Amino acid sequence: MTDRTIIQYYDRLAPTYDAERFGHSYGKFIDAQERAILARLLPPGAARVLDLGCGTGRLSEFATHGCDASVASLEIARGRSDRTLVGADVTSLPFDAASFDAAFSFHLLMHLTPAVIAGFFCEAGRVLRPGGVLIADIPSALRRRLHPRRDAGWHGATSLTTAQFRNLAAPAGLMLQQTVGVALLPVHRIPRRLRGGLARLDRQLAALAPACASYLVGRFVKEPS
Repeated sequence: MTDRTIIQYYDRLAPTYDAERFGHSYGKFIDAQERAILARLLPPGAARVLDLGCGTGRLSEFATHGCDASVASLEIARGRSDRTLVGADVTSLPFDAASFDAAFSFHLLMHLTPAVIAGFFCEAGRVLRPGGVLIADIPSALRRRLHPRRDAGWHGATSLTTAQFRNLAAPAGLMLQQTVGVALLPVHRIPRRLRGGLARLDRQLAALAPACASYLVGRFVKEPS
């Protein structure tokens, strides 16, 4: 189960979340990279797609359904989208088994312990049909070792290696098919006026060494029963 501290934090942050996290040049860079990844890695023609931890609905255009444990975030999401949105913990989803063709989750798993992440994968695997696709991100443990965090606490504290990411998903029948890196370049240290044209270069470099990027994005496929 998601820690109440996390949920309460995002309830408080909801009114300013989009502006504070994605309204500046670095946030727009990350947003553009994530949108490009979803456009490329989601299965074409997927009829039912679930946004796990949808927050304020920033990426709702890629989904038919969304869920989040933050009530305040969902209120904002409902104002910007006609998608089916429900309040739910990602480890206990109110959806039928094998009812989605694909699912995705960004900026969620980094707040969860490995044990809870395993529960996330279990539920994602349950609601995906055989052959369904899950796209999810996690901070790279290798990158964290190269550039240790200065702060401590739960916020974004969890990072994983590619092998750990794979191993947490495997018991749920989700096989890691592909990894993509996001933010290999130290974009936050580059002058704002120069950041706009770096997205393509970052994608090219991160494709060569995904584990060296700030975020690992995994494309998982549910095995046939």
